[in-house]
Amino acid sequence: MRVCIVSLGTNWWAMHSRDLDDPYCFRRRAAWFNSAGLRYGSRLRLCWAYPGHIRFNQKSGFQPEYPQRSIGKTFLCSGPNCVGGRTHLLFARLLDGTEPDLYLVTVTDASNGRISFSSPAWRSAGVRPISISLRGRRYEAMLLMGAQDWVRTDLGMWGVHSESHRLVLAMEVLK
Repeated sequence: MRVCIVSLGTNWWAMHSRDLDDPYCFRRRAAWFNSAGLRYGSRLRLCWAYPGHIRFNQKSGFQPEYPQRSIGKTFLCSGPNCVGGRTHLLFARLLDGTEPDLYLVTVTDASNGRISFSSPAWRSAGVRPISISLRGRRYEAMLLMGAQDWVRTDLGMWGVHSESHRLVLAMEVLK
């Protein structure tokens, strides 16, 4: 499937090859992971209500020094797969000039309003959670959404604007 990145989560970490004799072990066969997390001052809290992450391999076209450059880009992905109770989404390689099938979107209480996760009507049927961190009224949720999918918050219904590849209130999606 082809996934366009609209926004990324707060939590980042990396893995390197186990061959520490290799002078390039932190770059060759490296992997970078991203997931939902909540920042409290300078501390990052993992309050996973729905555990999962996305992964970029070294050959995927992802630049770990500049993760924001991947926003708006479309990648070939495998998954999402559920392993050990966690959702995994692998971004295999960067694609040029192709229309995405799905969008990776991160929503937060500060930017998008509060979501009632206990209500079954907080999302459309096509929305697939990748990772959700939840603590009290604060949350960060990484979601896979199609062009017609939506998420309901106390501010309204949010959807992906297919032309600008950004998350907007439903009134703007209908224009």
